[in-house]
Amino acid sequence: MGLANFRGLFEGEEFPRALSRTGLYVLVMLPFATVVPMALAIMLWKRPGRTSDIYRALLFLPVMLAPVANALSWRFVLDPLGGIVNVVTGGLGLGERDWLGDPSTALAAISLVTAARFVALNMLLYGAALAAIDRRCLDAARVDGATEWEITRRLVVPQLRGTTILLSFLCAVFAGQWTFTNIAVLTQGGPDNTTDNVYYRLYTYAFTYFDAGTGAAAALTIVVVLCALFGLSTLARRVAGTFGAPGRDRPTTRLAAALAAPLTALTRRRRAAL
Repeated sequence: MGLANFRGLFEGEEFPRALSRTGLYVLVMLPFATVVPMALAIMLWKRPGRTSDIYRALLFLPVMLAPVANALSWRFVLDPLGGIVNVVTGGLGLGERDWLGDPSTALAAISLVTAARFVALNMLLYGAALAAIDRRCLDAARVDGATEWEITRRLVVPQLRGTTILLSFLCAVFAGQWTFTNIAVLTQGGPDNTTDNVYYRLYTYAFTYFDAGTGAAAALTIVVVLCALFGLSTLARRVAGTFGAPGRDRPTTRLAAALAAPLTALTRRRRAAL
């Protein structure tokens, strides 16, 4: 593997385009890896019980299913001739379309299919982080007259900062890998390479074209990018003050008091105004 392989890799249009689309996958799925699972985890955490456990189990199903079987099931759901999605959109008067065959919707469809796994897994990870929060701080805020939205925004969400940073970088790492199976089964990179990413492009170089040199250059490029992401993740967590041993996100009394101070001051100002 020489420099000529890297030169040929980046002089062509396919790999740089696949690299940019991999970044687009990350941007599209980032809210599904952080905001959506955080909201679901907080809602289930605030209402503990058997019903919440059932909802967690149902939401975790996309992770338990085999990736290929999951992709095949979505092929029937998104089928342009009688798929469930087209039946619903047609019944609502929105029209039918080929979701996986239309260049304007194929990437969004692949992203949403893959996002279900991020939501399922990250919801449990946020739930584990929420289990470390002392509920007495929340009870004290309620006694002071704080609303549930204020408690969530000022007490709960700030204590999930380290988990959110970690899951954001994990999304950047795994978005391309988890979309690979869906691309291979549903679109094969099409239409017009609009759903291609670097992992599928690597697979194409190595096992379709049997170009070992270009495939090795693509693999090494991916490894370098992943190492850079790991370095950025480590730096971001250190800057945020959350880098260290597992359980560092567990709130201490001092941290909880510091987070609750602005909320307590706001509540006092409200009482004074009344």
